[in-house]
Amino acid sequence: MREQPFTFLPLSYAARPPRIVVVAPDGGERWVEWTAAALARLSTVWGCSGSVVVPSSAVGHPAVARCLARLNPDHVLAYSPSWATFDALNPGTVDRLLAERKITDAAAAEQFRQMLRKESWNGSAVHQAEEAADGLRLRLATNKREDLIQCSHLFDDDNARELTPLATVAPTPLIGVPRNLVTSAEALAYAMYVGIEESVIDGQITAEEWRDAATRGTESPLLSQLHPGAAEGCNAVRSHEAGLCVPISRALRSRQRVAVLGDQPADFALAEALRQIRGAVTWLPWDEPGLSDMWLFSGRVSGRLLVTSASLSTEEVQQRIDARWEKRPVRQIEPEEEDRRFDVVAPEEIDLAHPFLVVLKDAWDQPRSLPVTVEPDGSLQSSLSLAAEVPRGLDPDRHRWQVTLTAANHPLPPLAALGSSAVIAADQNPWETFVRAADGGITYWSHRFDFVPSGASLAGSLASPKLAWPGIKRILQVAASAEGVEVLPSPAGKRSAITEGLLGSRAALEALAVGPGWPLLRRFLPDAAPNGCPEGSWWKLKSAVVLSWEAVAAHDDSDWEPAARREQMDQWTSQGVLRRGLILGCGHCPILEFYPLAEISQSYRCRRCGGDNQLTKDRWKPVAHEPRWFYDLHPAVLELVMNHGDVPLLATQYLRSQYGMRQALVCEEFELLKDGNRFVEMDFALATTEDLWLGEAKSNDSLGDSPKVRRREAGKLMEGCALVGAAGLILATTKAEWSPTTVEALKCEIAERRKAEKTVPKVSLLTGLGTSPQLAQLTS
Repeated sequence: MREQPFTFLPLSYAARPPRIVVVAPDGGERWVEWTAAALARLSTVWGCSGSVVVPSSAVGHPAVARCLARLNPDHVLAYSPSWATFDALNPGTVDRLLAERKITDAAAAEQFRQMLRKESWNGSAVHQAEEAADGLRLRLATNKREDLIQCSHLFDDDNARELTPLATVAPTPLIGVPRNLVTSAEALAYAMYVGIEESVIDGQITAEEWRDAATRGTESPLLSQLHPGAAEGCNAVRSHEAGLCVPISRALRSRQRVAVLGDQPADFALAEALRQIRGAVTWLPWDEPGLSDMWLFSGRVSGRLLVTSASLSTEEVQQRIDARWEKRPVRQIEPEEEDRRFDVVAPEEIDLAHPFLVVLKDAWDQPRSLPVTVEPDGSLQSSLSLAAEVPRGLDPDRHRWQVTLTAANHPLPPLAALGSSAVIAADQNPWETFVRAADGGITYWSHRFDFVPSGASLAGSLASPKLAWPGIKRILQVAASAEGVEVLPSPAGKRSAITEGLLGSRAALEALAVGPGWPLLRRFLPDAAPNGCPEGSWWKLKSAVVLSWEAVAAHDDSDWEPAARREQMDQWTSQGVLRRGLILGCGHCPILEFYPLAEISQSYRCRRCGGDNQLTKDRWKPVAHEPRWFYDLHPAVLELVMNHGDVPLLATQYLRSQYGMRQALVCEEFELLKDGNRFVEMDFALATTEDLWLGEAKSNDSLGDSPKVRRREAGKLMEGCALVGAAGLILATTKAEWSPTTVEALKCEIAERRKAEKTVPKVSLLTGLGTSPQLAQLTS
């Protein structure tokens, strides 16, 4: 059995708290109070600074669902309130239960109350939250294996289950908004920033004060007013500092601020999720302009403000933000045509790339290395289990954390299909821990989930799995199989794979397409003309066109030095791209054929008639005292050149020069088959740390000759993206722009898919390949 190649995979290690989505009971008109109760419970959990609360009615909202998918949580939990919480929201409930049970003894009554504090309240709103959490967990494929879910509920009792209490990690005292004060949307808008604590205080905060605090966010002095006697150095419970964490992002520059208007549960959920992805987000659940707007439109933050809503139309959002602008309390001396420093956008137009990752501040971006074997499809299998370790600041007996490993040269998109079976080694115990693709790499639960004996050692209690990094072909196959679709290499893909194998890498193949060698290889095409080649240096045979060095030297490219050209010919010959040989005739039949060097000896046999020949002067062409070497092109490379195989290569070469795609995994052309029938062919696929992209590359500017054909092709390409979980579709062309009819067909198909509530990929247009490439996102 042939051994697989062995290498070392450089990794970046990070420890972090689990990222959680808590689905709160909606409560109808009292959704704010129920959401506040869930946020109060989440505020006691380590990792609350990077987690979100979502009312159950908002889970299925398209804008919210899009953000939650990008958030890629480790757990989706249904909030399970206690009877104590229900009694706090509905005062007198426990007293009525005591009366109904006729419990009059004070001691018995107190015992009953204490028992209820640890009992879950299971009203219909809780059941709805559980159903919403189950559906979301299924869509996002969070920490589960088969039918086993690692953690499904967040209870009000003191049992932390698999989640670490924030208080056991926090280095300083914690403060938040007292729970009894969060009864309005304005109060919740501020509590979203700082968190909620269990304390109850007597006091009254006006709506205007809540609005000012919500608009100013963490810069608001309201928290210190609520805790005048708090010790110096306190941290808000929802601050990253409270959990020894820091937020990191792959974004190159600071993002525009976002304001979310509307007072519905989906508006709060949208703001909550966007805040974890983008950072600077303000939720404005009130309509009336006021003094707080001075912070919204202040010039203290550079960039424009994006304004959106989950419940309001863009027209309604525009009217409301215009009214705030017109009545803003602080104005500068501006010209009549003043620049309104905001843009109204639909939620789906907000860029979710490069989300924040909340990590333990002393345990991230740490270098690691693993010995791995390279599979034929480019997948990597770890040869050793990972060493178990405890990050500084954590205690393995009291704390639970996530381990995240990323490989710069082998990114993994966070696809739901890349569950445990796709990212663990073949001989690994699948039940040791919960493993999945996330954050551009692989993440797993810190502690063993399978049997751990009492008194186990540190190494015996911590997880140390053997992992696998699937290659791009494996990623496509896993994602497609989840939808009952088969992925097969197309004929063009097979030619690309053969050529890539000859050259040694995809990068070398792309370099060939963009370099001076590709035009030279076109001289080997059957329909090529001599074009100034010296006499006898270019021959068109029945099987192929062959060139001698004189023809190569005569190739018109003044920027390609003869010495470099000679070196390239030798390299191609050693790689098998070209074959060096002779043009020989036969003494028994009139055939004239190219014979590679490996087939030549003093005697040779004619390929046509089988006659034996001697290598003598009358057998070689052209007539000369000594034979002249010729070169022919490998058949797979010849077909690749003949079928404009350089266009997809130009596309992926350019894309891999862009930020965020430089280490992308690339797959050559492939076909998707549904029910055994060819459905669509894709020219390339790219996998990055954040997304899977599919692409179509053409030398013309159209998807078809008629509106019907263009719509059909656009639909097939977008459906192909949906079938493998690709976030985006890239249409590339060598032309300066795509035809207006093709762009219109794409927009119509996007509109139809949205109307039918189908998945709509991001569509980008890449133009000018080979000359001046430009990449732009298609705006609908």
